[in-house]
Amino acid sequence: MAKKEEAAPAAAPAEVKKEKKEKKSQKERPHSKKKHTKVKIWKLYDVKGSTLTRKNEPCPRCGQGTFLAKYKTRKYCGKCGWSQISSSKSAE
Repeated sequence: MAKKEEAAPAAAPAEVKKEKKEKKSQKERPHSKKKHTKVKIWKLYDVKGSTLTRKNEPCPRCGQGTFLAKYKTRKYCGKCGWSQISSSKSAE
């Protein structure tokens, strides 16, 4: 029995546990403040007189109905995932 008493003090530091946080209910959790906004289609076209011209390039895979998004170094289609990396002038 003396051996069991010696093992007890070694187990004492392992018994120290962090307190668990209580889980909040769904109503108590903070909601996302950012709302989704619709695409402003009037920014993608330019009206001159009675003609419409497209400002962005169309996707080569999807056709005329889908525009390519322009970023600093690439163009990307959100519908099919096609991307084209443009060569930067600083690399030359």
